[in-house]
Amino acid sequence: IEVLTKMYDSDKSTYATIEFVDIAGLVRGASKGEGLGNKFLSHIRETDAIAHIVRCFEDENIVHVDGSINPIRDIETINLELIFADIETVDKRIDNAKKKIKADKKYQEELDVFEKIKQALEAGKLAQTLSFTDEEKAIIKDAFLLTMKPILYVANVSEEQLNDIANDKNVNSVKEYAKEQGA
Repeated sequence: IEVLTKMYDSDKSTYATIEFVDIAGLVRGASKGEGLGNKFLSHIRETDAIAHIVRCFEDENIVHVDGSINPIRDIETINLELIFADIETVDKRIDNAKKKIKADKKYQEELDVFEKIKQALEAGKLAQTLSFTDEEKAIIKDAFLLTMKPILYVANVSEEQLNDIANDKNVNSVKEYAKEQGA
């Protein structure tokens, strides 16, 4: 920032700010009210992106909710809860568009784009994996879909794993999964 300020002879420098919000408590069934349920999901709706911290280390002193370490299972559990929540949102938008389409044909576009998203969600895919035109992006912008948020998968490892991180099977599985998702 300082170099750019000098380079362009700016009167003022503005530093970027990133606010991290720790949202703990997602469990299987959150979309149906388990754990923090909808409160958890509403916290995620308020974020611009998701940094998903994935446990990749073994420690017998720290209990895992599913009894074993499997980062891909854990990622998919959370993604599935996000998908379920988005299906609920998309269903409402589809119903709304179907009601309004009789009075105004412009809702056909909205119906089409939300049906496209629903099809992907029902196939277990995040909405962000789809391609959208600028018009479609404008239609879905105010839906605040959880599965449209950019995701950064962060492998949480032990200090011992750092010695041979390139060959760690859990870390590599997270890397490969992220690559497949475009994350």
